[in-house]
Amino acid sequence: MSDKLLKTGEIARHCGVTTETVVSWIKSGKLPACSTPGGRYRISAKDCVEFLREFGMPVPEEWIVDDHQADRQTFEEISRMDQLVLPKSGIPELIGNLKKRYRVFGPTPRGKFSAFDEVEDPASVQLDYTTTILPPKKFVLPPVEKLLDFTVETGRATEPFDEGKPIAALGIHPCDMQGILRLDFAFRKGHAESNYFARREKMLFIGTSCNPDEYCFCDAVGTNNFEEGFDLFLTDIGQSYLVDVFTDRGREVIKGIKAQPVTEIDLREAAKARDRCSSHPGRKLNPKASTLPLLAKDGEDLELWEDVGKRCLSCGTCNLVCPTCYCFDVRDELDLSLKTGRRVRVWDSCQLDEFAEVAGGESFREERANRQKHRFNRKFRYLVAEYGAPFCVGCGRCSRQCVADIDIVEIANDLEKAVAGL
Repeated sequence: MSDKLLKTGEIARHCGVTTETVVSWIKSGKLPACSTPGGRYRISAKDCVEFLREFGMPVPEEWIVDDHQADRQTFEEISRMDQLVLPKSGIPELIGNLKKRYRVFGPTPRGKFSAFDEVEDPASVQLDYTTTILPPKKFVLPPVEKLLDFTVETGRATEPFDEGKPIAALGIHPCDMQGILRLDFAFRKGHAESNYFARREKMLFIGTSCNPDEYCFCDAVGTNNFEEGFDLFLTDIGQSYLVDVFTDRGREVIKGIKAQPVTEIDLREAAKARDRCSSHPGRKLNPKASTLPLLAKDGEDLELWEDVGKRCLSCGTCNLVCPTCYCFDVRDELDLSLKTGRRVRVWDSCQLDEFAEVAGGESFREERANRQKHRFNRKFRYLVAEYGAPFCVGCGRCSRQCVADIDIVEIANDLEKAVAGL
């Protein structure tokens, strides 16, 4: 096979690390790499195999290169296939292509925010948006999901069967894609969750450059990553989009659409667009994200948790709008006949009074202060040890939507000050 060029995300998934770790290997000189005109790292399969062998990691057979075969693609050929320029007037044509195979959802205006709705009219799609009310996790983990139907008398149960079209999610921001990748990690641990991955593996994700506001802080937690997880990514460069094509599935849906070759001007404009996102002031996270696990541990008994708990209304909004919260409850619902029913899985929230309640009415997290501390630890401490990065993606939804004006960045900043004063 050819000595193909691998993406950082492919290597990260194989090694069980984050893309940031792969980039650090490249920057330290351990893993040789080249860059595309758009500034993306590419690693030859041959170099990657040598790296994996040197450090005692398993090597995928499909990455082993036969030097005697002649079907080698040059770096220049691959980079040309991976990028093109699509005029904004071509978005309806792209949506038309998608609708042949997928149910298409995209951001549409909903009050002062947006929501991912099914696209009937391409003109309703607003790709230049700040945030959606709910994150796109609702596509892979529905708020309410029927697990089975059952009959009470016989005890028989049948799982629902869905032959509907898969979903194409258009206009996903990098932080939200990082949220879905974290859900992948959560549902792959132990016994992989079959319902989740049955939906996930059929989905197509088309990203777009974001339009951050004062609540965003994705750069501070390392989630402003447009490469990982997407099939296509659209960077707004004025009258057109620079389209990065990451997968064969993405290449298939862009096929036949009138596009233009990439120029140096296009690449410069794309770089400016990404810099604007990175340099947007947003929320200022004072401590480095890498220090938050120790700060949370050292600050276990601080008074600030009581202060935050007094303000919290225990409504659970922060969990419902979070791209990485995945707690759920399973309920059996009977029909009026009391003879048949269904088992459903619904989103749940660790901030609700009854969440930690067990038999006998006891609760092991009764105080709101403890629930707020638990949420912070889940984002910046507990799961960091397993995943290697925060489980907060910096979208700002929890702070933006909180009716009590509780801001997770303010908590982190106050935590740093308080621990320094111990």
